[in-house]
This record gives sequence, C-alpha cells and structure tokens, in this order.
Amino acid sequence: MKPIGHHILQSLVACTVVCALASPLHAWEPNAKDLDAAVGSGEFSGYFGKLTGWLSQKAPTDPSKITQVAMETLLKDPVVSIALAQRQFIGKVGPDKLAAFAKMDAESKPFLSWLLKNPKALDLYLLAATPLSIPVREDNSYQLSTDVLDRWKKIFAADTESKDGMPLRIAIATALRPPGTGSPGSGQQKVHSPPFQRYTYFKKAHANNELFPSFNNLSVWELQFVVCSGASEADLTWGREMIKNWRPDYLNGEKVVDTTSCVWRRNSPVSHVDYKTVLDGGGKCGPRSSWSVFICQAFGIPAIGVGQPAHACVAYKSLTGWQVAYGRGWDASRLEGMGGREFVASVESRERKEVFSMVEHLRWLASTLPAKEPRSMAVLAVGQALAKSLPGSNRDLTASEKADEMDADSGALATVKPVTAKPTAPAPPVKVAPGVMHIEGTEFFETGGITVWGGEPRVTVLDSYNGGKQLHFQQGMASSWVGYKINVPETGVYEMTLKVAAVNSGQSLYIRSFGAMLPVKQATASNVWRGDTKGLGPQLAVDHNPSTRWAVNGGVDNASIELDLGKPSRISTIMIDERAYEKVSKFILEYKAGTEWKTILEGTTIGSSYVKDFPAVTTQNVRLTTLDCSGSVGGPTFWEISVGTVQDGHAWVPVPWTAGLWTTTKPADIRLVKGAQTIWIFAPYQRGVAFKSFELKPKGK
Repeated sequence: MKPIGHHILQSLVACTVVCALASPLHAWEPNAKDLDAAVGSGEFSGYFGKLTGWLSQKAPTDPSKITQVAMETLLKDPVVSIALAQRQFIGKVGPDKLAAFAKMDAESKPFLSWLLKNPKALDLYLLAATPLSIPVREDNSYQLSTDVLDRWKKIFAADTESKDGMPLRIAIATALRPPGTGSPGSGQQKVHSPPFQRYTYFKKAHANNELFPSFNNLSVWELQFVVCSGASEADLTWGREMIKNWRPDYLNGEKVVDTTSCVWRRNSPVSHVDYKTVLDGGGKCGPRSSWSVFICQAFGIPAIGVGQPAHACVAYKSLTGWQVAYGRGWDASRLEGMGGREFVASVESRERKEVFSMVEHLRWLASTLPAKEPRSMAVLAVGQALAKSLPGSNRDLTASEKADEMDADSGALATVKPVTAKPTAPAPPVKVAPGVMHIEGTEFFETGGITVWGGEPRVTVLDSYNGGKQLHFQQGMASSWVGYKINVPETGVYEMTLKVAAVNSGQSLYIRSFGAMLPVKQATASNVWRGDTKGLGPQLAVDHNPSTRWAVNGGVDNASIELDLGKPSRISTIMIDERAYEKVSKFILEYKAGTEWKTILEGTTIGSSYVKDFPAVTTQNVRLTTLDCSGSVGGPTFWEISVGTVQDGHAWVPVPWTAGLWTTTKPADIRLVKGAQTIWIFAPYQRGVAFKSFELKPKGK
C-alpha cells in the first residue's frame, strides 16, 4: 500500500473541517456546561474548535454585507462578545499550554473558570496584553504567556477585591509587568518585590488618595508603566512624602517630573543604593532618566525610560498626553522596542479606546475565518478603515520638554514658582517653652540673592502641603538670604535651631546678627564700580544690611575702603563678608594713629564669613586694602565690613541630609545683644533647602 501524498492529506484535512462545519456542530451554542468541562478536564482543544466553528458562522456569508454597521451590531451581542474573547484567550495562550496551566495546582482551575466567564476581566486583559506596535498587532502572531496567568492567579487567590474595579485593573497590570520589568537604572531594588506585594501597595495608595487624580483614568496598559517600577515600596512612599515636604509646588499640575531639574548632572559622589541617594548625588543622563521615571511612578503617572543617541531621558503621561522630556524630541527617541514616532502613533491609536477595542475585536473575529479568504479579508478591511478614519496627530515630534537640560551639568536653575499646590489652611499655632522665641520663616522683612544661571534673586514663599507657608532657598544661586527683625530680651548666648528639609548632603546655612559692632559715621573708597556710588558705593558695606555691597571696577586688584568711626574707639575684632564674589587673595588691615597708618593684621583669602580677633587698639579710622586678587579679573566686592570689641552673633549651621523630609537642626550658639536686632540667614550655593521656622532659646535655660 502506497503512503498517502502530502497534498492528498491536506485535502482530506480540509474536507474534514468543511464537513465538520456542515455537520450538527452548527447547532452548538457556547454554554457553561461545555466550558466547565473544558476547565475541569484541563482540555481546551475541543472547546476551542467549537468556538471557532460557531463564530465563523456569525459573520455574513456574503463578504459585501460585512460592513461597519453589521460588525458593530454583531460584536454588541454579549454571547458573541464573550465567545470571541474566550477563543482569543485560548488561542493566544495555546490549548496545550493552557491545559498545563490548568493542571498546575488547585488554584488554577477556579481562576480560569472565573476568568473565562467574566467578559469584563477577559476583555481588559486581552486588550492590555495586545502589543503596542501597530505592525505587530497587524501581524497577529504574538502569544500570551502563562507566566502572566500564574502571577494574576496568585493575586486573585489572595485578595477577593481583585475581581473588580480599580483593584482588578491593578492586578492585571501587575501580572503583565511585575516590579523590575520597567526601565532599568540607578536606585532600583536588587531583589524586586513580589507581584502581590506591589499590587497591594498601589491598591492601598489609591484607596488612601495618595496618588494623583489622573491615576483613576488610566487604562490597564498604562497602569503597567506605574506598577512595574523597580523602586522599593519604601522609596515610592518616600518620593511622595519628599515632594509634599520639600517642594509642594511640584504637585500643581502633576508636574513632579520637573524635579529632575534638581538632580545634579555630573558623576555622582555617592553610591546609588536607592532613590534617595540618586537625588542626593545626582548623575549624568542615566540616573536622571531613572529618577524621572521613578518620581512619576511614585505618584501614579506612567513613565518609561527613553534611549537617544548618547543620551537617556524620559517619556511620561502628562495631563495633556504622553511627553518626552529632558532630551531631544520623539524623532530621536527609542522606547518599548520602537522609535519615538511609532510609539506616539501606537499610543494615540490606543487612546481612542472605543475604536481601538473595535479594531482588535474585528481582528479576533477575522482569525476565526480561513485566512486571506474574502470574508476574513472583508472583516479586516472594516477594521483598517476604522483605524485610518481617525485624524492624525499634529504634535511636533522634534520637540521635548526641558530640552535645554539634556547636556552636561551647567547648573541650570529649577524655577520655583510661588503657586498654590492645594488649598492651604492657616498653620496650627506653635507651642514653645517659656523664654523661647519662635519665628516663622515667612516673617522676614527682606530677601535677596545672587543668581548664577538666572532666576529670581530671592527666597521663595510656597504653600505648605498641610497648611501654612514655607520658604525655599533656590538652587542656581551663588547666595540667597532672608532677614528678620527680632527683639532680644537680654544680651547673651542663645541656642538657635531651624526646621529644614534638604535633598542633598553636605549643605549648611550661615547665620549672622547685627548690633554688637561699632557704628560707622562715614566710609570712603579708592574705587567704585563705574562710579556708581549710590548703588555700589562704600557706605553700602557698613550699613548692617547684607543685601547691599561695595564693588570695585573689574581689573582692579588694589583697592581700599576707610571707615570713620566718628570718635576714637577701642577695637579688637573685625568681620568681613566677601560672599559669592570671593576674589581677594591678599589684603591688609590698618588703623590710623595720628597721621600714620599702622598695620593691625595681614591675610590672604577672606570669603563669606571672615572673623578675626586682634590685640586691641584705639582709633577713629580703620582702613582695609586689597593687595591682590585671584585670576585676572580683579574687581573685589564686599557686602559687609564691621569692627568692634565684641563680635556680632554668627554661626554655620549644618543642614542634615533629610532626604527632603522636615527635621530640626542641632542647636548652634549665637550671641545676641539686647534690644531690637536683625538676624540674617544665608544659603550659599546648594541644590535647594526648604525652611519652615527657627527658634532662639537662652543657653542654659
């Protein structure tokens, strides 16, 4: 007997299929009994074949009658809809693989029974699992993994609330993209959280209103790019608290991605063990991209790391749609295995939810019919026409948010706008011990700053998240300051503490009071910047106001200022503030004895807080002369010069690295003189310190 030829075998198989479709199978209807039998036995091939045969008869036999209206009517039939989803699910997983999954353990069959009978859950999963790429969707050769089902099954078994609503959507998203499957980068956990832990975390965060309102409207596909974060749950919680404490203005408009402007663009001096250290130490484009993705995900904003030529940045879903930020535009981007232009087109097709769902369901229906035959081609044509009927995007694919901040660190300013993050209540009254002076940060009488890379030269007032106000010493300033008028009850040493929040380590604030030093009757100078004696004259270096200064013409190294104390006075100390423009490399201090100038002391650098005691002398005239300046620019400038026998109160207060959360500094001793005085707080160049209040307590009491 001769073996049957291959072409004869094919004909027999085809004939068998045709006969089967023409046989009593046409009387079969999808039913719970057959589905339960398939799940119970773990054998899905027969049920899959029956679904295929039944669905193939639902499409009109005449291809010309396969119209959009006809298809919409057909797909609205709930029996057709669930049968189509069941067939798509079984087919994409594969009957054999699904059978193996069903027999895996005692939890598998109850889960599959629930899922295959739940049209909403099945549809949410199938649409979310559909590949993003339009060409891949049209090719339709992708498969679904039982690994996803295993993760989802465990969530389903552990929490009955995961069967509906937002918990259901979070459960599906977490099963599809568990923690650590998002953009890799600095700050990630070494061992990622189990899927159920991540599901529970975001479920609770949503229930407690800890996430941005836009989270409520995310599709399951978008939710994947939140729950997949490689950050620990502790870091995600910290990220939200840090913003609420340190920079509540970034909550406005859900623009937390802009905190990337506060991350150094340099080689990090600290190891990135979590996202606190990423923010502290900074890093070049990779860590900044990682930070951008993390802080968006912490608040429930979908975000993806983006690769660009010799660069990395972020794509995230803003209130107006997906944006690329801190790099070049979409045309230069690559993410999710595709170019930025394809990503935008694919995402926009998904965002038209009704059309996207209709097109995919038509694709499912077409797969029940013989491939490339008139009816299947007609069904696909309806879907293609629907997809093409949508208007194209008008967005500029070359544009990027914050494109000017993609290159090497230039210290660009993160603009602080005094906007309301949320309706704020008055701050609750602060209870202090008797004798303690409590001063709110907003009670200042003057503020100022020296810009380096632009921005408003002042300390900014922000609405605090939980009511009241707070100050922010902005980054990008060579120096910024704020002044307070206080009434000191008794002369003596006071312990000063400040309530602060800082995201970078190694920072400090300089405190200076005025009142103990001698008044100056008149000041004269050998040189004034462009003759501007009103705005930059020597009198401004002795006015006890650190917002004003005396400046010398550029290129001049040798310049002097003479202080006339009005009468012979005893002096034994000097305080000099050469803040920000620290140019002096050699100087001399002299006093006048009769007609002769005599040296008190000589020195080199001065800086922002020069203090020096010397053997007491009595004189009416004191002269400070710069003899040399570093570099070739010259032109020294002085904010304050004062002499006396007792130093004004002054101290450097280390700012603890609080990772952006509020804390109180350790006490710093500062000597104050009885009566009406001023206290100034200076922030040298740093990355932004939040400041709430300060207290003064008599030492020893």
